[in-house]
Amino acid sequence: MKESLVRFSVAIGGELLRRFDDYRERHRYPNRSEAVRGLMRAALIDEAIDEGATDAMGVVTLIYDHHATRIAKRLTDIQHEHLEMVVTTTHVHLDAARCLEVILLRGGAALVRRLADDLIGTKGVETGRLVLAAAAPIADGHGHPHEHGHGHKHPH
Repeated sequence: MKESLVRFSVAIGGELLRRFDDYRERHRYPNRSEAVRGLMRAALIDEAIDEGATDAMGVVTLIYDHHATRIAKRLTDIQHEHLEMVVTTTHVHLDAARCLEVILLRGGAALVRRLADDLIGTKGVETGRLVLAAAAPIADGHGHPHEHGHGHKHPH
């Protein structure tokens, strides 16, 4: 069943409005309403991920010196212990010693975060970062495809 849109007013002005309009343009939202909806979705997704119960996708980036004692084996062993969560990995040689590994994970947000922490905390990892996203969409209520400012539309 298609839900109807509800209009509500927000009073805003000055520097905050100017910065919001700049944000809207940078992220290529067609209007303020779409920008507000995008920010609301992002906040709801962040909250669901923070609670740890939602299904999440995680992108883990690691940079390490492959000469460090058995680091490649340790990272591979950790991933093999969680095959149900590891979607794919990509390995790139940055220079003669350093490697970049990108690992896509899927599972409960808390479990993805825990596995990412294990990978990032592995002895020999120079830097590591986790980016989490909810695997399930947050509905926007109108059931139509919409743009997210990155050039394509998709339904929710």
